[in-house]
Amino acid sequence: MQLDKTRIAIRERELLEIYDLALVVTRVYWWKILQAMAITAIPLSLINAALLWTMEPDLVVDEEAGKFIFYMLCMIFLQAPLAGLPITLLLGDALFHDKPNWRRMCTGLWPVVPRIFWIIVVLRGVLPGMVLGYFASLDQDFIAGTFFILLCAYAIVVRAVRPYIGEILVLEKNPVFSKSKDVITVGRRSSSLHQPNLRHLIARAMMSGVGLLLTASIVMNVFGIRGYLFGQWSWDDTFLFVWYPFALWLVVAFMTVVRFLCYLDLRIRREGWEVELILRAEASRLREVAG
Repeated sequence: MQLDKTRIAIRERELLEIYDLALVVTRVYWWKILQAMAITAIPLSLINAALLWTMEPDLVVDEEAGKFIFYMLCMIFLQAPLAGLPITLLLGDALFHDKPNWRRMCTGLWPVVPRIFWIIVVLRGVLPGMVLGYFASLDQDFIAGTFFILLCAYAIVVRAVRPYIGEILVLEKNPVFSKSKDVITVGRRSSSLHQPNLRHLIARAMMSGVGLLLTASIVMNVFGIRGYLFGQWSWDDTFLFVWYPFALWLVVAFMTVVRFLCYLDLRIRREGWEVELILRAEASRLREVAG
């Protein structure tokens, strides 16, 4: 591994350039990205289907089908940071190696799992979202549904101002707590990375609303392809429980690639990461010569 010879050129990019690069990265690593996405998307899809299964008998009613589509969308939106972690690991390894290796990627990851559970699953709304989604599917007074929507609004704000917590957890592996002031915890690392660039992050979060258009496009394309190939032009159980989540997970996978590239771009803008990589590479070569 040579730190100054990365698979992706380390330089500042505007958002449109990042989306263009994300398409290139997706084309190159599409099979690996699908495999990484499947690690979390398949079990989460099964959990979501079980949680919303009580709505299944009433899905023949358009209003109930619309509620199901909305609840499934919200649940996958809340689960996206967790589901995208294997892709983040993959891209972090692919950045420095020609052939990504899962054993190498997962080295030292086990101690990070409790941090992921607390910060991503609990604090970022994955677990509360699944609980509220289940009760919203049962609630006729829309009380749980209201809290479900408020939770999604909370997640939007948190992701806008602190979008790269997942990258900090699985790539930088900072601890959550430390008694020493010299140790860089997740909170300190997040503040140093995000706080000075708050306006920039909010602007990019607003521009990332293109994900909504991408979601609508992919869902309708999946619906159309299914209709043309199999003659199924209805919102039946197969589409709602299988093809619709599949389309949403494709959007999650692509937007995870975009977020990873935005994370690299922020580190370059904020920390001069390209210079750091060059210096670390030269230091490594000097150690080899000396030793």
